[in-house]
Amino acid sequence: MPEPTQIPTAAPVIRTPAAPGTMQPADAMHAAVQITFSFEIASMQLTPTFKMGALQVRPTSKIVTMRLAPSQQQQPAVNLQVTFEIAKIQPTGGALGTLRLTPSQQQRPTATGSPSFTVAGLQLVSNFEAAPVQLTPSQQGQASVLVTAPFQIATIEFSPSFEIASLVLNSSSKQVSVQLPGAGPGSEGAPMFEIANLQLTGGGEIGMLQLNLLGHGPKRA
Repeated sequence: MPEPTQIPTAAPVIRTPAAPGTMQPADAMHAAVQITFSFEIASMQLTPTFKMGALQVRPTSKIVTMRLAPSQQQQPAVNLQVTFEIAKIQPTGGALGTLRLTPSQQQRPTATGSPSFTVAGLQLVSNFEAAPVQLTPSQQGQASVLVTAPFQIATIEFSPSFEIASLVLNSSSKQVSVQLPGAGPGSEGAPMFEIANLQLTGGGEIGMLQLNLLGHGPKRA
């Protein structure tokens, strides 16, 4: 089977034996996209005044959605969302790094249920002075959230029939928005967090993601 043709956005040239051509985006912002992941809350850390300080989340699906990011003119993001599956992730500096996506016909799970969970346990975390109280849900999958992160399209790979075979994206920020059940994707006012740590499974998939609420993130003593 012929290998897909790769087209880096930095030098987006389509090379075919019969008809070479070029494809140049109108501006760099056209390569900016937002990827929305499905996660569940594994634990929540509270500050000494019992405000949210950090979240630990784990994925519930490899299916994600992608949409165009807002432009520099502060126009709303295009609401059209396309579904992809995570094929590979290469984290960089504890963040999401490089993501390879392939087209998928599956639907990304929605954040269902109520924005609450029953507490199974409480633990004092001594090495986090800003958020020392950690709560865990009583059962798995009880608290689902949608996490949206900004990326830049690095490479588009086409099949021999010129359909998109895969996309390679580069993370453009460690800041993400987190949406609870009942808040639709792209809702304004979603809390902003920063990725503090990313752990992979033995198979190279996302295992656990620690998110610090901006301005309230835990600091190691």
